[in-house]
Amino acid sequence: MATERKERESFIGNDVQTQQSTETTKQRKPPGVMSILCLVALKRRLWLLPILTSAWLFSSFWTSYGIAVSYNHTEANFPYISHTAIEAPERCVFGQMVNVGAVMLGMNVILRYLFCKNYLKIKMTPPEDRWYKINLAGLVLGILSAFGLSMVANFQTEVQRVPHYIGAGLAFGLGTIYCWFQTALTYQVRYRFNNKKFVLLGIQFINSIVMSAMLVTFGVTKAMYKVQKRQGLGTKWDALRGVYLTSTVTEWLLAFSILTFTLTYAPDFKNMRVDDPNIYFEPKFERKHSRIDLKKMPDSNSNITTTDVEKGGEPVDNQVTMDKSQESNGTT
Repeated sequence: MATERKERESFIGNDVQTQQSTETTKQRKPPGVMSILCLVALKRRLWLLPILTSAWLFSSFWTSYGIAVSYNHTEANFPYISHTAIEAPERCVFGQMVNVGAVMLGMNVILRYLFCKNYLKIKMTPPEDRWYKINLAGLVLGILSAFGLSMVANFQTEVQRVPHYIGAGLAFGLGTIYCWFQTALTYQVRYRFNNKKFVLLGIQFINSIVMSAMLVTFGVTKAMYKVQKRQGLGTKWDALRGVYLTSTVTEWLLAFSILTFTLTYAPDFKNMRVDDPNIYFEPKFERKHSRIDLKKMPDSNSNITTTDVEKGGEPVDNQVTMDKSQESNGTT
């Protein structure tokens, strides 16, 4: 019995070493195809994601603008962003690039949500605390804003006006509210807990104020321009030129304000990493298709006694327990 006990202990020790070796190998393994497809290839360089997102969307706006102006499809003096993507080929380029940018923006929103959620947890914040709800609300607002940006790209203003305006409302309106939510969360997780310098919070706060001002100015001047144009009081080339330019310029500034706000995520993302995504088969499916006959393998839980479970202790093998009791009685 003593020999059997030593063999069991040796087996358990080898199993622990195997698990540790597996975990070490898992941590060191190179990123696979799924990692690249999910942008998890950034791994410990997640701070690059906000920079790449802002640069991509910034270039998508100016690329479609440059193509539209070169084909004389729009004026060079500050048209609306959507007016740079009405005709082909610029609308195709704009739609493709902005759709990709919307997905990247959504990834920033999700990572920001996970950062705040995990930070609140390590600070032992109670689960019922309101900041968890604020963080979740921010996630919903951010995803809807990114979805609205995709709608703006897919529904041109001259072809599908209603869906286009709905998308613009989601992208700009909910996007502005989202930025205010994130500014409040920045105060909670970076300054209330850590008492860090207010540089990042100040940037986000000023950015949110500018964004709100641009949103109101853009909405009011665009409505004024549309109403006065319908009343025959002028066009964008004469009497209504000032109102028109105010509306278009504030729209561009509003879009760039959202991109600059995204850049403020980079410092926090430096403290995060993402592992490869894993998938797991359902036990029934795995037993059916595995080359190993899993049905004949012993159940690892078959030796757990009811008494051990009721006591709330760790599962103990019956035979090992019996061996120990016999040893204590002087038997071998």
